[in-house]
Amino acid sequence: MGAAFAQQTFNWKMGCTYPAPQFNWESKYIANDLFAKKVADATQGRVKIKVFYSNQLVPQSQALDALKKGVVDLISATSYWAGTIPETDFVWLPFWSKGEEHAIHALRDTKIGKILDDGYRQHGSHLLYYWPVSIEGIMSKKPIRAFDDVKGMKFRVSSAIWPSWYKDMGVAPINVAVAEQYEALMRGTLDATIYPIYTIETYKFYEVCKYLTLPGFVDPMPCYTLVSLKAWNALPPDLQQTVQKVALEIEKESVIGSQKLTDSVLDFSAKRGVEVIRLNRTEFEKFRQSAMPLWEKFAAKSPACAEMVKIIRADLEQWTATRPEAKKWEERWLAK
Repeated sequence: MGAAFAQQTFNWKMGCTYPAPQFNWESKYIANDLFAKKVADATQGRVKIKVFYSNQLVPQSQALDALKKGVVDLISATSYWAGTIPETDFVWLPFWSKGEEHAIHALRDTKIGKILDDGYRQHGSHLLYYWPVSIEGIMSKKPIRAFDDVKGMKFRVSSAIWPSWYKDMGVAPINVAVAEQYEALMRGTLDATIYPIYTIETYKFYEVCKYLTLPGFVDPMPCYTLVSLKAWNALPPDLQQTVQKVALEIEKESVIGSQKLTDSVLDFSAKRGVEVIRLNRTEFEKFRQSAMPLWEKFAAKSPACAEMVKIIRADLEQWTATRPEAKKWEERWLAK
């Protein structure tokens, strides 16, 4: 019986919300295709993962329930289920992190990651690893060099918690589906979108947006991979340890892929005539302060949300004051 159990194999289905990656060095490829390959290699074929992109396995709105029921084994996405797990909206808080190193630190070295995982575990899944995907910055049809420049503009709503923040800034929040952004920008339904900036190339936003304003409002945008607790608990302990080890390796490689993706966007923008605008410290601080009421609204959603805000405020202050990565971040993204 023991020998038979030791040879048991597991065939997992992994769904990714997003279209397939274009490059084998970007974090989306690393987090999905490379993860599947490395797991198969590390487990000597005992755990095999087949990846499906573009919500082929299950609609995004049903993914959390599908994980709980064991209909799918893994889902690769970001926080789309805050109506069920309010704490997951944390990743949409503007300016909560300063680059990939800080984000992974905050999610791994503070209690924030445990709070997120606890929320998912209560609904039948486990947060296995994070994979950042560059920056969410403003891509716009006209230049945004100062906080007051956004007043009266029409921005796509990227997160369900953002409309109140937009209104506080004097921005009109417009609901536009992801696939309809290009046309909305072309027709003037939108003046700008805050979205992962690699889409300047992949969604051809460079044709309708000639300005990119940084620092990113979410830097980086953290995606992550969830595993069904039914699938996870079915693995023997040795395979759990192996898969978790690979997951953490993939997380580190994804950070490099995310950073490379940002660099590629800046190079591509320069070649395509997209002006990259860096806010000065004063204007950036105006944007940051404008988001603080939104942080308070998030904190009011639950005691766990309030704890997350308290943790990240203290962590940001310490990181900024003590870490060389914070200084490098400011030197790179803030205008002199």
